[in-house]
Formats: sequence, structure tokens, C-alpha cells
Amino acid sequence: MRKDRVYYLCLILSGLMLFFPGKTAAQQNSENSDSVEAVDLLSRAAWLFNENKLSEANELALESLQLSSSFSNSSLEEKILSLLASIQISSGKPEDAIPYYLRSIVIFEETSDTFGLVNTSSNLAGIYYGLEAYEKAGSYYKKAINYLPPDYYTEKASFFEDLGFCSLNSGNPDSAIVCFSMMKQNMLADGQDDTKALYYLVKACNEAGRYDESLVYNQALFSRFENLSDYRKMSEIKNNVAYNLTILKRYTEASEAWKEAIKYAELANSPPADQAILSSNTGICLQNMGKWKQAIPYLRKAVIKYDEAGAISEKAGVQDVLAQIYFAHGDLYNAGLNSSESIQSARISGNASQLSQSCFTYSKILREGNDPIKALEYYEEYLRIRDSLQFINRMEEEKLAGLKLDLEQSEKELNLKVREEQVKKLTIKQLTLQLEKEEKEKALMLREKEVDNLEKERLRQSLEIGNQKHAAEQAAREKKILEQESRIKDLRLEQDSRKQMEQQQEISLLETQKERDALLIERQKAAKQAMILIIVLTALAALSILYNLITARRKNILLAKQKKEIQEQNANLEQKNDEISAQRDEIEAQRDMVFTQKEEIEQIHTEITKSIEYARKIQTSILPKPAELAELVKESFVFFRPRDIVSGDFYWFTRLENTTVISVADCTGHGVPGAIMSMLGMSLLKEIVLKEYITQPAVILRRLRKEIVNALGQKGESGEQRDGMDMALISIHHDTGIIEFAGAFNPMYLIRNKDDKASPGPGQLAVENDARSLYIIQADKMPIAHYDRMDKFNNEEFRFNEGDQFYLFTDGFADQFGGPLGKKFMYKPFMKLLLQNSALPMEKQGQRLSSAFEKWKGDIEQIDDVCVIGISL
Repeated sequence: MRKDRVYYLCLILSGLMLFFPGKTAAQQNSENSDSVEAVDLLSRAAWLFNENKLSEANELALESLQLSSSFSNSSLEEKILSLLASIQISSGKPEDAIPYYLRSIVIFEETSDTFGLVNTSSNLAGIYYGLEAYEKAGSYYKKAINYLPPDYYTEKASFFEDLGFCSLNSGNPDSAIVCFSMMKQNMLADGQDDTKALYYLVKACNEAGRYDESLVYNQALFSRFENLSDYRKMSEIKNNVAYNLTILKRYTEASEAWKEAIKYAELANSPPADQAILSSNTGICLQNMGKWKQAIPYLRKAVIKYDEAGAISEKAGVQDVLAQIYFAHGDLYNAGLNSSESIQSARISGNASQLSQSCFTYSKILREGNDPIKALEYYEEYLRIRDSLQFINRMEEEKLAGLKLDLEQSEKELNLKVREEQVKKLTIKQLTLQLEKEEKEKALMLREKEVDNLEKERLRQSLEIGNQKHAAEQAAREKKILEQESRIKDLRLEQDSRKQMEQQQEISLLETQKERDALLIERQKAAKQAMILIIVLTALAALSILYNLITARRKNILLAKQKKEIQEQNANLEQKNDEISAQRDEIEAQRDMVFTQKEEIEQIHTEITKSIEYARKIQTSILPKPAELAELVKESFVFFRPRDIVSGDFYWFTRLENTTVISVADCTGHGVPGAIMSMLGMSLLKEIVLKEYITQPAVILRRLRKEIVNALGQKGESGEQRDGMDMALISIHHDTGIIEFAGAFNPMYLIRNKDDKASPGPGQLAVENDARSLYIIQADKMPIAHYDRMDKFNNEEFRFNEGDQFYLFTDGFADQFGGPLGKKFMYKPFMKLLLQNSALPMEKQGQRLSSAFEKWKGDIEQIDDVCVIGISL
């Protein structure tokens, strides 16, 4: 893959992303003036970009981005970022597009936009490929592949192709073979011709030294082109077959294959340069077979064909081969002639590497021909060119390494900055939501108050209706009493009336009696008896009426008393009702207050938990990936178990030239305070190791202690908080086989085979079994902080043996309570557990360690952060 191809592919993808259909901010909220202005600025910037007015387009796009930050519209923000990235790429500064793509990835992750993630990851990969940061490019191609749905075979095949070339350029051809195999598999699944994939597999197998596999792929290609009678391709593939056979030292088959390749090239009337390659390869093969005389005609023919093709540099190479063949067989004349012609061709072509080789060959020929002065002259020219080329190559390698390091650091800083911006946005969003919630709660409280007022009004009305009902009943009772009194009056009037009638009758009878006294004596007697009877009856009636009056009066007195008692009871009931209403209101107010406080506490807890969860994501992104450690050492595992969401323990490792630095640290505190200390520790370690190029553990710890003390403003005063960290740190020098260790309270364990040829382990022997011994390399009894003892840290240095296993750890595992008695695990059982599992692969050891920890802990709460790293060399 060429840089320009990646560059323009990235540019095209960026342009396509800019114009993906989506709902604009103006359509979402036409009343938002900032949104409308941001969209307008974006449209003008896009027009200027299409008109190739990049500077003006960049200014408007940045202004649009700044405006869009005042409202939430991820779709609009992503389009602006995509346009800004495209502007940087078109301006010839693709590295400046990286921050915009990184911010786009965050947006796509939040919105779960799979295809946005695919396009942006592939764009970033293309930029890194163009900057020759092939490993970084490969990581983004992998992300793009992972984001794609399973049935997107064409796209996957393309990404696997790019990933394969990243692996090839990174010096990892075995990985490239896997990628090109996946490319082939996806092409077949999509019904495509996989010939291109076969070509790539041949190239990767050759670079990996897997020539048998390359031969198989070449033969498969030859069969395809043979069926098509494509002589030119048949010649090309036969040349590759012959090359594989030559490397495999099957010279006879190789020479026959090259002769066939030449025959097919002549049938295809191939260009002179192609025929020259075949002739030179055939000649070299014959030379390797010891048939140097037969090889010379082919090599001379190659010189002629290269001359026809104008390939002067290649011509110089073949002439140098001819000179070496003649020199090897004692023909100094022809050797000198061909070598001088090779030097002349190399000078014309400007190929410094070939010129250096030709000068070296000519110096040997001259020295053998008794011309030492001239031989020395050419040898010095050879040395001068070689040193110059080595210097240039070394400068380019250092420049590339520096660029890779800068890009890596820059991306991490950009990622951290993007995450910080995301945290700010999240905080603002949370505050906005909190304000909205408070407004809703106020409205809810007002509605509840209105409901309470309505309830009180309903109770008042109910009480009033009760009073009215009671008053009506009272009025009915009074009316009944009045009716009784009225009846009594009527009875009295009736009695008076009856008395008057009786008196009139008595007078009438007396008068009648006077008149008839003489006439009816007998009737007088009867009249007297009747009178007596009437008087008796009247008396009885009077007594009856009197009794009724007394009884009615007593009833009225009783009714009046009952009325008074009822009125008093009503008054008491009203007072008690008021007291109950007041108590109910107070209870409801207290209940509402408790409920509100509960909701506030739950909200605060939720927000704190979300913040800590996000802090965990940030801490996890900063921690190096355990898989990266496996690339630095033979085997490894990382057992990392925070007590809370975030951890005060941390681990860190890096590779600096031929040295690997690994550390495990236990910071003061747990949770968020410990996590902040761990992030400070990792940041300072990167500064000390990567920027200051310090790899000696004792010096690193001393420098780290100085920076921690300065950063926390520790002065050693009485009562001062002594925050800091305990740490174990090693430096593995792969080129010398030396390992260095220094520790602040935290030691290191070494497990070494009990082999007669192996040297005894350094440090103190702690436990052993039939096959292995565990040694403790002690740490200094002082932390990375201001302390009573501020001496230099000791630097332990020893040579490591093959199969040595090293363990760095914090105190979390040994201090964990558990088991049947609820006691600490302790360090002695921890050593025995490591020694017991030491025969297993490191990955399996990590799994056993995790299982043992969970089994020991059981239902008991984890009391501390735990971190254990094991490595095998």
C-alpha cells in the first residue's frame, strides 16, 4: 500500500462523512439562534472547502464548533469535526486532523453510531499509515473491523488488506499472513476473485521465511494463469516459484523453473526489464549450483536487457555479481573490468548503496592484483558511503521512533483532553438536569399544596355540612317541642272552654231545677248524681292534664340539657378535628420532607456513583493494557482487583530501546483519593522514564519521591498528612540479561528452577519444593513520600536465567480477611501459593490466583485494592 493511496482514501471518506444525511440543529429547534448560526457557518465553511479556500473554511468551521458547544447537538458537532479534519488533510497536515477524529469517536460511541465509528477509525488508521506509525494504524484498522457487522465481507476484506500491510511494515509478517488469509476468506464469502490476496500471502510468507507455504500459493496462482494462457503472468509466477525453490536449496528445480519463466516471458514479449530479472535470477541460481560458466551468459544477457530498459542501478548490481564470480575463479582481468563498469553504472544511477558494494568488490580485486594504494582508495570510499548510509538510516529510524512516541503521547493527551471536555459537558448536563428537576419538584410541591388546600376545603365543607345537618336536626327537635307546647295550650283552652260550658249548664240546670223543683223531685236526685259524676270526671281530667304538663316540662328540661351537651360535644369535636388536622398536616409535611431528603440523597448518590464510574473509565484508559505486557516479555499475567470502583493500586510498564521497565504501586487511601494519587504516580513515571530516559530503578524511585513531595507540598512538619505510595520497580535489560530492582516497602519475589547449572537466586531463600525455590528481594523501609528516613534507594542488580519468574505485588492479597476463621491470608501462604502454581503458564497462574482470592474472601468484604503482576523471562 502506498502513502498517497491512504491519504486520498482518508480524504474521500472524510468528505463522505461530512455530507451524511442527518437532522440539522436548525430543523430540530428553529427558534435557537445559536443553532441556526452554527448551521449557517458550517454551510459557508463547506462551500469554501469545496472552492479550495481552506484557510477561510477552517476559520468559519472553528467558529461554528465554538457556537455548537453552547447547545447539545451531537450530529451537528460531528459534521463540523469531520469538515475540520478534511480541511487539515487537504492542507497537507493530516496529523492535525487526529484531534477532530478522536472527538468524533467519542460522539459516535455516545450515540452508538457503528458506521460512524468504522469510517472515523479507518480515517485515523489512514493518517497514521501515512505518518509511518504502522502499529497505531493497525490498531485502528482492527477497531474498524470489530465495529463492522458480520456480513460486510467487502469492507472487511479491504480493512484486512490494510491491516496486513501495517503488520508487514511493522516487521511482523506472521501477523500479516493471518490478515491476508482473513482477506482471502472474506473475498470468497463475497464471491470475489481472491487472486490479489494470494499475491499478498506470497509476499508475507517470503518475508516471514515460510517459503514452503509461499511455494504452495505461487503454484496455485500459476495454475490460474495457465488456464487463462496469460504468459506474462505465468512468467512472473514461475520466477517467484524459482525464487522459493532457490531459498529451499532445490537448485535443479529452481533453474528449470527460471528457464520456463524466460520462455513464457519471450512468448508474452515481456518488457526488457522483466526479462533482465529472469536472466539475472537464473544466472545466480546456476552460480549457487556451482555452474558458474553456465551462469555468466544469463548474467550478461541481464546486463544488456537492463541497459535497454534504462535500469542503470539494477545493471550495476548484475555487473558487480559478474565481477565477484570472475574474482572467485581467479579471472582478475574480467573481474576488474566488470567491477569498474559496475562502479560507473552505480555513479550514474545515484544508487549509493550499490556504489558502496561495488567499491568494496573493486578494492578486493585491486588488492589481489597488487595495487594496494588504489585498493585502499576504493575501500575508504566504501567505508565513507557505508557510514553515511548507516548514519542516514539511523537518523531516519530515530526520527521515526520519535515521531511514533510523539504521536502516541499526543494521542493519549488528546484522549485525556477529550475525556475532560466530556466530563465538563456531562457536569453541565447534570447541573441542567438538576435545575430542571428542582423546577419540576417546585411545580410538584405547588400542585401538592393545591391538592392539600383542596382537601382542607373539602374537609371544611364537609364539617360545614355536618354543622348544617346538626342545626337542621336541632331545629326539628325544637319544632317538635313547640308543637307539643302548642298542643298543651290547645288542651288548656279546650279545658277552659269546657269549664265555661259546664258552668253555663250548671246555671241552666239550677234555673231549670228551681222551675221544676216542685215538679220533678226524683229527677233532682238523678241530677245530683249526674253532677257528682261529672265533677269526678272533671277532676280526673284535670289531674290527667296536670300530669301531662309536668311530664312535658320534664322532657323539655331533659331536651334542653341534651341540646347543651350536644353543643358542647360539637365544640369539643370541632376542636379535636382542628387538632387532628394540624397533626396530620405536620405529619404530612415531615413525610414530604423525609421523602424529599431521601430523593436528594439518592440523586446525590447516583451522581457521585456516575462520576466515580466515569473516573474508573478514565483510570482504565490510562492504565496500560495487560496484553501489551505480553509483547515485552516471554509470558505474563496481571491480577488487578480494585476494592471500590476506582483503585489506589496501579501498575505501569513501558519499553525503552532494549530495556523494559515494570512497576506495581500501592497509593495512600482507597477509592477516589487513591485513584487521584495513582494517576499522579503514573504521570510522573512517564515523565521520568520516557522523557528523561532514566531506567535505573533506584534513581526512578528517588526522582519520583522528589516529585511527589513537591507536588503535595510535603515539608515533614508535625501532624502533616503523609500521602504517598509504596512501590516495587524492575528494569529488564534484554540485551545484557541483567535485571535491576528497587522497592519502597514492597519487595519482589523470584522463583528459580533448582538446576545444577543455574546460579543461586539473589536475596533471601523463603520457601522451596522439589523443583523450584522462591527468593525474596527486599525493598527499602521507606515510602515514596516525605518520611523520617530520606536515604537513597538501594539498587539490586543480578543476571536472570531462562525460566525465571518474577512477581511484583501490593499488600492487598496478603491482608485480605477470609477463610473459615476470618483471618488474614498472610505472606507465607501467599509465597506457597505462587510456588505451587509456578509450573503452570503465566496466564493460568493468574487465573489460579484469582480463584484462590475469591475462595478465601468468600462473603467477607474486600478490605483493600489488590494488584499482582507475574512475568517469565
